[in-house]
Amino acid sequence: MMWSQFRCIACLLIFFSPAMPPLLHAQETEKELESRALSLEKNGDAQGALALWQKAAILAPTSPRVEDQIGFLLAVLNRRDQAIPHFVRALELDQRFAPAHYHLGVAYWLQQDTTNSIAQLQAAVDSAPDNFEYRYYLGHALNDTAHYAEALAQLRVATALNGTHAEAWNQLGIASQNSGSEAKALNAYARAVKLDASNLDARNNYGVMLVNSGHAEEGTAQFQQILTRDKNNIMAQLNLGFAALQKGNFHEAEKRFREVIGRDTNSAVAHYDLGVTLKLKDELGSAKTELERALVIDPNLEEAHYTLGILYWQSGDSASAAEQMKSAVRINPKDADAYLILGSALKQHGDLDAAQSALQSAISLDPANAGPYNALGDVLRRKGDAEGSRRAFAKGAQVSENKNKELGKMLQTMPR
Repeated sequence: MMWSQFRCIACLLIFFSPAMPPLLHAQETEKELESRALSLEKNGDAQGALALWQKAAILAPTSPRVEDQIGFLLAVLNRRDQAIPHFVRALELDQRFAPAHYHLGVAYWLQQDTTNSIAQLQAAVDSAPDNFEYRYYLGHALNDTAHYAEALAQLRVATALNGTHAEAWNQLGIASQNSGSEAKALNAYARAVKLDASNLDARNNYGVMLVNSGHAEEGTAQFQQILTRDKNNIMAQLNLGFAALQKGNFHEAEKRFREVIGRDTNSAVAHYDLGVTLKLKDELGSAKTELERALVIDPNLEEAHYTLGILYWQSGDSASAAEQMKSAVRINPKDADAYLILGSALKQHGDLDAAQSALQSAISLDPANAGPYNALGDVLRRKGDAEGSRRAFAKGAQVSENKNKELGKMLQTMPR
């Protein structure tokens, strides 16, 4: 989030033209100074407005509004370190002065102090619960820090307060999607695109959701719309390839990903996507090469570690598979599938203690998957723990039986 992204700041011209300090009129009152300062702000003269607010502060040393305005203008002038004490002073004068909480939250955000930023934005919402901007930006900040459930609650209220703000609907879509509400996410993205056809981020999110929900053709149309507005949009090109993959058109997908790499050879995602495509085409050597290139560019691309580990595992190289899966779970400790493959590879490699630990992590993360129980049963059997092995295999059988029963019920309720 930048200062220029905030509605209360968008009314100012961020790139102010140089201006002479305003002439100070003799015996001006605080109200007269404030009036002239606000007029200068509207005309884009931040430096001149700041001088007047500083003059007003001498006449009104206990005004939270004056302190907040001084801080605000200092921040607009890229003097955030000087701005923060004024916001703090405003809140010392009035702890429930919502604009100061809001502006302080923005200042902390720009300093990458997300904890204090969210706390201040929450305080602004608490002080002024019907303010759309405060709700919206709190939701935006919560989304950006992956607190999706909390973001969802704030953005629902924000869109109820103002249903015409396209980016608020886009942020609601992001929160809904990451909270597992795919249908609501799809609706939110559609609203965002309808309200603002030029919001390419929302259109891209909408297209991805359409593809993920089985509507690859409609998703493709959204990505093509993006390219009509921005022919060099790399994300739209990547997602056209993704849509082609979903349709099983591997040739088209490969073509799209190679076009992106031709424009940006350092796109780790493009190399990864090309690697996946080549894997699906059974061109395993070339697939490994692309995945390795992706990891040279971005060593923290968890999906590339996982997919490369799968390739090593399928080719019988359990040691290399284990190393890739170790990297995958280091980056994403909640990846149950990676823990399962890691445990299986370590078992194959003979490291039974480490295999047991990895498989127990897989079970903890996904207790409804029979695979880790069965693999653990084999590990415990090899370690000589007959009773533990029996319990693990029994649990795996029970999980499989439960899943089969659920599947049977689903099939019975399906229309014939």
